[in-house]
Amino acid sequence: MRLKDIHPEFIEACEKGVALNKHGRKFTKKALKDLNSSLRNLPDWLRCMYVDEISDHHFHQAVYKARAGAKPLSTLRIKHRVNAVRSLSRWAVKRNKIATPLAVDVDLPADDSKPRERIATPGEFAHLLDQLEPQDALPWALAAYATARSQEVEALEWPEVDFEDDNLLLGAHEEAEKSEAARRVVPMVRQVRDRLFAEWKRQGQPETGLVCPPRRESESEHLSVNNLVQRRRKVWEDLGLKPIGIQDSRHTSATWLDHAHVSPKVASALMGHKAPKRQPDAAPITLRRYTHVLPGELERARDQLQSYLDDREAEEADRPFTFAG
Repeated sequence: MRLKDIHPEFIEACEKGVALNKHGRKFTKKALKDLNSSLRNLPDWLRCMYVDEISDHHFHQAVYKARAGAKPLSTLRIKHRVNAVRSLSRWAVKRNKIATPLAVDVDLPADDSKPRERIATPGEFAHLLDQLEPQDALPWALAAYATARSQEVEALEWPEVDFEDDNLLLGAHEEAEKSEAARRVVPMVRQVRDRLFAEWKRQGQPETGLVCPPRRESESEHLSVNNLVQRRRKVWEDLGLKPIGIQDSRHTSATWLDHAHVSPKVASALMGHKAPKRQPDAAPITLRRYTHVLPGELERARDQLQSYLDDREAEEADRPFTFAG
């Protein structure tokens, strides 16, 4: 079989839950989209080769040596394409479609991504959101005030928003579940509850449906948070403000929880992490196995964060947030 012929069979197997990821779980919609795109964007000469004739040298040529005049692939795109081929290969070998695994010894490039340094203060973040339409600002509010990931924002539905007890259920959908810890209840601070309630009323107080539906111009059934971020960056830049992304907003959320003196174990539960990162005078294995979030601690964390946000927003009320350059 040629690589281009086995590709659609693999994607169909993924969609049916027959081909699983390396953890033995069904691929999420986002992961499946990335797989399909990565395989489709391999060079035509490679896709037209018979799979049993393809060597690691061919893959190395395909991902590291671009065509004359073409822009070199980023580190992330190289990793996506090699890992997509490896996923296809695992499935194909088990079903005797190919004799030997593909891209096993292809070296992945060193991570050259820059560390995230975009952390906003509470007052600055509130100011940034105030410059956007309320519907557009909501994904950022969910990320910073409720620790939501992009895929959790896209999949969040109204039945998972509890205005009576002021809680959100995040990571409830398969396509948004990054790990077992991702499914979590997050108590809402006022800054995100007010925005959610206003959006609920704007949508006609629905009982079902997406909290952040796709824009009219989109044919997708879900909002693309990444596209929204790219489109709204210019709003902030035109005002001389420093833009912030959704993942940076989650980093901001973690920073706020730390400054509000929320315990690492509770912060880890709120963020949907498997275990807190190493910290002074605390062994991660102890925190992970023997420390548990006691009843009432999540609500206490919400109150701590609420107090921190309110105090800092008040302190920064008259501060200018424009940036040069």
